[in-house]
Amino acid sequence: MSQIDGLAKQVDSITDDMCKDVKEVFGDQNDYEAKGGMKVMSDSLGRGMVLVMSLWDDHAAQMLWLDSTYPANSTHAGALRGPCSIDSGKPEDVEHNSPNSYVKYSNIKVGDIGSTNPDMMNMEFLQ
Repeated sequence: MSQIDGLAKQVDSITDDMCKDVKEVFGDQNDYEAKGGMKVMSDSLGRGMVLVMSLWDDHAAQMLWLDSTYPANSTHAGALRGPCSIDSGKPEDVEHNSPNSYVKYSNIKVGDIGSTNPDMMNMEFLQ
């Protein structure tokens, strides 16, 4: 069960209603619903998908939406998204300090949670 501050009830699964409620509490646009929600996601998964990973920088929002406070300095529910400073992720810093950055992905595994890494079988997941 997960309790989100401002959400009237605890949730234990992702549903269209849960996504709608969370977007309302966070004051975010419900783009997921606009694009068809669970039905379209399920249909897409049924057709198969390709995993895409990349190394990039974000000139629009400095990656704050991923692991910092976004919008910066907001105290609204859902704004705190991770521990990074709102001064981090500036593309000019990344590009200047690490111009030759690259990434190598390897040992990618697919399977049910806990099935691809035996060490994960006994791991306690925090909520």
